[in-house]
Amino acid sequence: MGAAGLAVAAVSGLVVDIRARRFGPETVLGPIAFTLAPGERAALLGPSGVGKSTLLGAIAGLDRGFEGSVKRPEGRVAMIFQTPRLLPWRTLAENIALIPGAGDLDRARALLAEVGLGDAADQHPEKVSLGMQRRAALARALAVRPALLLMDEPLVSLDPDNAAAMRRLILRVLDDTGAAALIATHDRAEALALCDRVLALDGRPARLAHDFASPLDRAARADPDSVARAAAGLFRAAPDAAA
Repeated sequence: MGAAGLAVAAVSGLVVDIRARRFGPETVLGPIAFTLAPGERAALLGPSGVGKSTLLGAIAGLDRGFEGSVKRPEGRVAMIFQTPRLLPWRTLAENIALIPGAGDLDRARALLAEVGLGDAADQHPEKVSLGMQRRAALARALAVRPALLLMDEPLVSLDPDNAAAMRRLILRVLDDTGAAALIATHDRAEALALCDRVLALDGRPARLAHDFASPLDRAARADPDSVARAAAGLFRAAPDAAA
């Protein structure tokens, strides 16, 4: 990003400068440095085990054991984990209403309706599908009106139809809210379908190997064939990018 983009991020965006994250004698991350402007959508791309979840945890403030700094944007930061992490003894609406600042059950039900779960608000998590649990987790994240939304493999383990529906929902939510997003994924096409920019992690310790602007505008990302062609062409030009 240019100096102007960095200046914006320093005021109200995300600024990441992680020199290292160690677990015992092993260094798993670093150095990794990048910025994310307000409203920008970036994919954190890399193979399983490279350190995407560890990096998201550091950015979210859940892991403070790294060397370096993370400046978060003004406003709230919300994270959607790879597993939905819904309390099984609470209904979907109750899971949302428990979040500080989320509001009451009526607002929780309204948020669930926004993600297509209005009829399932009073169901318990084990009574609904994984795709529905993922949508409930998205509604829970939106309850705090985040300025930055962190998502860890939001489409993993979903069948193609549910993955496509979740992808459309994420894009609609980001369009409606204007939130910035950092989305961890191992899938190249998914990265381009969802994001303006791709940050590719590689190596051990993981480093930022590539930083690409998407070749597709947001309208073109709705066409799976265009996304597949762009993903193949982009990463042929960068053979060291994440698999």
